[in-house]
Amino acid sequence: MIGRVLVAAACAVGFGNLPAAVAAVPEADAAAHAVAAAAAAAGGAVARELDIEYVIGNPRPRVADIGYKEPEIFDPFTDHLYQGGFRYGGPPVEIPPEARYLTAIGRAKLMKRILACADAWYYPFSHTALKAEPPGIDIEILGRIARRNGWEYSVMWVNTGVYRGGVGGAFRLSVDKGYCDLFLGLVITGEDEHMTKHQMAFTRPYLGLGFVLVSNGKVPKAHTLADLKGTGIKVGVPAYSPMQESAEKLGIPFVTYFQNNRVIDGLLRKEVDAVMVWGPSIPVANREKNVELAMSAGFMPMPGQRFNGAWGVKAKETDFKDLIDNSFAEMLANGEIQEIVEKYGVPWFAPFPE
Repeated sequence: MIGRVLVAAACAVGFGNLPAAVAAVPEADAAAHAVAAAAAAAGGAVARELDIEYVIGNPRPRVADIGYKEPEIFDPFTDHLYQGGFRYGGPPVEIPPEARYLTAIGRAKLMKRILACADAWYYPFSHTALKAEPPGIDIEILGRIARRNGWEYSVMWVNTGVYRGGVGGAFRLSVDKGYCDLFLGLVITGEDEHMTKHQMAFTRPYLGLGFVLVSNGKVPKAHTLADLKGTGIKVGVPAYSPMQESAEKLGIPFVTYFQNNRVIDGLLRKEVDAVMVWGPSIPVANREKNVELAMSAGFMPMPGQRFNGAWGVKAKETDFKDLIDNSFAEMLANGEIQEIVEKYGVPWFAPFPE
């Protein structure tokens, strides 16, 4: 406040080339005029009274443009503030002082709310969406777990993209700061050093994920990639992926593409007869390319081509992890998770044993 008053006074007595409009808060108004009048009286000069421009700011998140309203769907590639260096952050809801140092389960019970973090651009699992759109597989599962306990949930959006530091970088900016107790959308790969580094633990798996076969309709029925050996079928695969290694070992003709999206483009352009792609990339292609692709019926990814999906909690939060684990067990047994996953067009696999 003192800084704003001094700026107002300096403008009033004509120092430098300061702007005529000065941002101030209401309580600084009288003080600014008083300082300007005193300065004018002491120097014998006539002080020109300036108009005061009031600017209302939101301290969190910091507002970079006057009148800027955060869009309902946040897209970093079109948001001019994000491209200009402004970053969003902070807890999804205000955490009361008495809840900040509780355990995760204690905080959830006190606030009657689960605080979660999820990637904002990870469709079909989580994404910022219009109110009329489905919020994503993980967000729907989270909502059902919260309702089972008579709670609500809040989500802090993060970015797990490699150019933003990956999952570890997202941990550092969110769960490590205590902004959330639950991190959605993780995959157990067996090379998960970021979990140990950030003192995180996986929940029990809640679904299986893998590379699956998608064809142009002319490919013989195949339950595994090995079934295509010797058929002459040319397969598109993501470059440097386990699928490229598998195709090489089996002697299956293949073409490599960077990213699942481009592998699917190769199939649509008829450059290959079939593709092996990450299962959740199928509904992404259907949504963005207006097509109706599906996994080859009965296909089962083999070890090395498949992984399990899970969520993450701080390793010390064993009671909270038990709550999530028990919820997953119940929802797997009664078919709730399968129902949600299939609604989004993702091939359903129960958690794999390995």
